[in-house]
Amino acid sequence: MRQIVGAFLALLACVAPAYANPAATRAINDVRASASEPALVYSSALERAAQVHADDMAAVGFFSHEGSKGAAVSDRVTAQSYEWCFVAENIAKGQMNLAEVMKGWTGSPGHYRNMTHKAAQEFGLARASGNVWVMVLAAPC
Repeated sequence: MRQIVGAFLALLACVAPAYANPAATRAINDVRASASEPALVYSSALERAAQVHADDMAAVGFFSHEGSKGAAVSDRVTAQSYEWCFVAENIAKGQMNLAEVMKGWTGSPGHYRNMTHKAAQEFGLARASGNVWVMVLAAPC
């Protein structure tokens, strides 16, 4: 029984979301606090939507908010059974770590606007090979 529990915990460690951690949550909420906006909470559904897009861009070799088969961020979020009333997406490529990608997005008016949007309540962040980053911000209905 102990071996089964240990194997299960090891499996969970392997599939646990990469950015469902305090550093990512702190990074986005520091940005929001500086804009006097309330904190966001992490969403595994939004992270899955972000990961789908990051993996698609990395595998197919493109960089766009539109997926390789034409999907928009709203389509990717809906596919994760997330009923949204607000959705936005930030993408980046080449930044080596969380601090670099957050600095880039904070310095970009459009990305910053997404991260500090009044309607946003939740977020998910993913990274794929080649340092392809996707952040999805949303609010449930």
